[in-house]
Amino acid sequence: MGWLRRHLLHGGRYDERNRRDQLRRYVVRGDRLVAFLTEHGDPHVARVQERVDHARGLLEHGWDRDDLLTVAAPVRAPWPNGKGRDAGAPAPEYADRADGLIEDLNAVALELRAVVEV
Repeated sequence: MGWLRRHLLHGGRYDERNRRDQLRRYVVRGDRLVAFLTEHGDPHVARVQERVDHARGLLEHGWDRDDLLTVAAPVRAPWPNGKGRDAGAPAPEYADRADGLIEDLNAVALELRAVVEV
């Protein structure tokens, strides 16, 4: 909420440069997640790579509201969450680190959604 408050709710200005910055940050964080999952041979990396490539294409060719909502959908891990793992559910050994990278990516996605839906 801090980002939204700074840029919109208290007289802040929001323009295409801000949106472009959000998309760039989304691509950077997405690339980190893709590299990490690729390094560990995760079979679900293609799903994340598609979304990051879509965001990269938006930076190059422009976007509309629906494009941004598509990119801003949260990424979900294909393995159980931390509570499930604590209870003994199977997950890859890198799941904790990947969860952190997914949270970073989803934080930018939340910013994108917040402004698109206002």
